[in-house]
Amino acid sequence: MAPKKIANLPDEVEEIKKSLDFLSAEIKTVAAQQNKIMELMGEIQSLKIQNIEKDKKITFLENRVADLEQYTRMNDLIISGLKTRHRSYARAAAASEDTAAGRGGADAPEVDRESLEQQD
Repeated sequence: MAPKKIANLPDEVEEIKKSLDFLSAEIKTVAAQQNKIMELMGEIQSLKIQNIEKDKKITFLENRVADLEQYTRMNDLIISGLKTRHRSYARAAAASEDTAAGRGGADAPEVDRESLEQQD
């Protein structure tokens, strides 16, 4: 048995070298993939931080818009208790077109006068 093992020893050493070379190549591939994964993890972390900062900025801007809208309403004047007769937009537009085209539009000033009289 002993001579048989010695005869196969160079073949086994060669197989071991091949498997070590294969494993070495696999380890290099895994190490390269791990480096790429670590780079992507760093990028994900930076994107998370940017996302949080943008959420804070959006919240700040929404609050600022709400404050500005509140300030614009602060000086609004609300008039109640007046009886008015409203003209529709289409009728007012048609009357202004008639006046501009020289086709009359005589009812528009009268309606305006009546509305002003009722407001007084």
